[in-house]
Amino acid sequence: MFIFIGKFLYAIMWLFLLFNLIHPYPKPANIVAYFGLAAFTITHGLQAYMLQSTMTNKEKEDDKFKAFRLFIFGVFESLSWKIKK
Repeated sequence: MFIFIGKFLYAIMWLFLLFNLIHPYPKPANIVAYFGLAAFTITHGLQAYMLQSTMTNKEKEDDKFKAFRLFIFGVFESLSWKIKK
């Protein structure tokens, strides 16, 4: 349940940050949202890149969207892998 709530909150946060690109928030809030989006993109992108570089070709074929899910949900996705095993 905790992991589902975390994934849900991450998805809401992504929507909040991406909405700022379409319809910018008032002045101080839009700057915070831009920095938040940059931080999310960089940290989650690095996580996905590290996962992708350590996976074998067989693992990449078995689950094509594993790195994408890690990019979107971050640490909560990796926690769900630990629970499934």
